[in-house]
Amino acid sequence: MPKRKDLRAGAAATTATRTTAAPAPSTPVASPSTALAAAQPGAAAPARLRDQPFTLTHWGATLPEHDVTAEEANGPLSPQEQEELAECHRAIDNARTAQWMLGRALEIVRRRRLYRADGSRTWAQYLAAEHDGMTEREARRLQEEWRLAKTVQDALGKPAPASHVRAMLDYAANTSDEQAAGDYVMLRSAFESRQVRLVAHQITARVTEALETAATVPDPESRQGVAALRWREIHAPQPSIPAPASAPDNTQASPQPKDAPDPLVESADAAEKALERLNRALMDEGATSRRAAVDAEHLQSRIRKVGRILAKVTVPADDVIDAEVIEDRTP
Repeated sequence: MPKRKDLRAGAAATTATRTTAAPAPSTPVASPSTALAAAQPGAAAPARLRDQPFTLTHWGATLPEHDVTAEEANGPLSPQEQEELAECHRAIDNARTAQWMLGRALEIVRRRRLYRADGSRTWAQYLAAEHDGMTEREARRLQEEWRLAKTVQDALGKPAPASHVRAMLDYAANTSDEQAAGDYVMLRSAFESRQVRLVAHQITARVTEALETAATVPDPESRQGVAALRWREIHAPQPSIPAPASAPDNTQASPQPKDAPDPLVESADAAEKALERLNRALMDEGATSRRAAVDAEHLQSRIRKVGRILAKVTVPADDVIDAEVIEDRTP
């Protein structure tokens, strides 16, 4: 796909190519749509359109609209069917590319203040008027994602699903877009080589594991290297991400004989073990392939509900004023 080229310029170049391939000057030159729809007898075949820009004229000329019966469509794909499938895949790739191009365009409009129109229009008013009521949050998300999406596309050779890019954002923020793109390609290649479907939550589980491993490293450059090293260890679909080695029980290190065991400590230990089990379950590709979309949505809702409840927990203590519950990040 040509980089940083105006689509309209690409369309003009394509039209010029078709004009060159048209009949002699004595014969009327056909319009682009006419040249694609049907070539005149004796005329040279029109030049094949490039992958970009993808136009409706291109689509209508290359893909038939009629269905085929089961008797007609059997056995391996014919060369014509393979070409039709490739055209459909090109349309999908164009749609995914257009997604990050939208994010880039929005960033340019915002940073250069091109949204102001007569000088009084605000950014929010521009989004509402020109983008069907797009919210500022949605626009911000697109702007945050486009650089990584483009870097992934350059490394992979084709655009990645938006859900995959979104799952890699935290990893890119803690390493770099280039590192995240390369590691995503590594992960995707490992899954494809074993014919295992890669979905976003599997990426998220690996990102969480890699970043947690590197979280205790103070130096940013060293932290990036530790995250990349951990990624190489866990990127393959099998075996799943191993459970962390069992740490010594801190509650046993300083026993208090005259006090009964703190039930909250036992509950916290159980919650940590449950989180480890949840991470391992998210990596189970066999269960993923058997799970229906409606069941996945229901499970996700349940897990998020538990997370919201735990986030509001306040731990009481005796004779402590203005106590603050903090997360222990020590190894």
